[in-house]
Amino acid sequence: MQTVGSRPAGVRRILKDVWVFHDTCRVYVLKTGRRAVTIDFGSGRWLSSLRRLGIDGVDHVLLTHHHADQCAGLETRRAWPFRIHAPVGEDQFLEPAKIKVYDRSVPKMVCVPFPASYARVQRGIRGIAYDIRGNAELFLNGLCIRCIHTPGHGPNACSYIVEFYGRQLCFCGDAVYAGGTVWQPYNLEWDHWTGAGALAAWEGVRRLEGIGLDLLCPSHGPVIADRPRAVLRRLDLRLLDFYRAKGSVCAGEKDHWIVPKPVGDGVSRILPQLFMGSGNAYLLHSRTGEALIVDPTMSDIRQFERLLAGPLRGVKPTAAVVTHAHMDHYEGIPYLQRRYGALSWIHPRVAEAIMSDSHRHGFARAWWPLRIDRLWPETGRWRWNEYIFEVAPWPGQTWWHCVFMTIIDGKKVLFGGDSFQPASRWNGTGGFCALNLSRFRDGYIPSARLALRWKPDILANGHRCVFRFTASRFRRIIRWARFAEKATQALCPSGDLKHDYYIRPEPCCE
Repeated sequence: MQTVGSRPAGVRRILKDVWVFHDTCRVYVLKTGRRAVTIDFGSGRWLSSLRRLGIDGVDHVLLTHHHADQCAGLETRRAWPFRIHAPVGEDQFLEPAKIKVYDRSVPKMVCVPFPASYARVQRGIRGIAYDIRGNAELFLNGLCIRCIHTPGHGPNACSYIVEFYGRQLCFCGDAVYAGGTVWQPYNLEWDHWTGAGALAAWEGVRRLEGIGLDLLCPSHGPVIADRPRAVLRRLDLRLLDFYRAKGSVCAGEKDHWIVPKPVGDGVSRILPQLFMGSGNAYLLHSRTGEALIVDPTMSDIRQFERLLAGPLRGVKPTAAVVTHAHMDHYEGIPYLQRRYGALSWIHPRVAEAIMSDSHRHGFARAWWPLRIDRLWPETGRWRWNEYIFEVAPWPGQTWWHCVFMTIIDGKKVLFGGDSFQPASRWNGTGGFCALNLSRFRDGYIPSARLALRWKPDILANGHRCVFRFTASRFRRIIRWARFAEKATQALCPSGDLKHDYYIRPEPCCE
């Protein structure tokens, strides 16, 4: 590390005997005599500079949370000459043996779940004491370190409050960023649709609000010395708005479910020529004796095959189509291609995700090849036997989504995948989150307006959601999307969703 005068570059003194190093995260060093306690570790490059600050060595490293930018440098050695402390529960992301178990389990999953962490270390760190509990204290090197549970960026994250030379310092990890925002707010999304992470973060911020503080010392961005409680209050309100945005997309709207008629083996009939499996798929029967499968999953295909061996004996699946690029909506296509010679017809936007490193485009991904036989037009019409389909992009739950509508037995049926669901299912959305690249102004809003133009009779959506169209639902969705965009944007340090919410940068030196 280069130096300027006698002080290392990349380090700044906050108070007497308190320094901050600008590493992959902010690393705070508290000097006690000639020894030190540090908050987080980063890459560890700063260790070589301690002697220039009159510090002979470190006795304790306290991790605020498990993210790699806080502690990846600790992976480089099997043992360190200091004690490492982490919050209870973080072992699932830091212990080498537990990381290996998780990594081995992922390839066996047909549908990879929402990640437990976006930024865990790769190999794990040995020798950590998981002895930090919220609402408790640690007495280290003559300091009383008070531990406050401030989840959000993870369920176990903690902040540390230390009184130093008469000043109350709060080392708050990623719980707070300057201006009442949040560093990489997508980490608040613990699943693909609820506000659980945002609500937990709000509770943690409220805990900090109740404590008299002089300085907020976050893991990223500047130290907050000007009215720290006002900054916490601002974040408190913004987190509640984000939590509300995670609520219903059509609050107050009534659901108008269509009750299908069971025909056996998990299959139900919606219209004389339209059948539904027990998972995601639909079967459309043509007078030619062929069948088209919408969003084929293997469990549904097995059910449909029993139907084809009985009431629809002799009918053969010849086409498969997909609403969006999540594995649970297309994993049965290779089987249909091999078994029946069916052709896959895929929208260009969906094909983009499926064929280009698809695990980057959502929480569900393929782990075997998928052959795309034909591409639909981006927007336009497509004909399969007697059925003429209107086809268009349909971003919402994910950017890589399309919609298609045709007339079946005299009814306009829209196949809508997961972008919009009944209010009683997932708050009316299949999953608004950064991982799915759920967009507002150029996603949910134009898709809702398209539904208002098309005016279908029936929405046949994913996960057995079949219900009547009402214009009021989609007008409410447009109003919700405007609010949700503002609420999400308010948490972004730059105010730019693309930079702070959708992009997930790797840890880097600040």
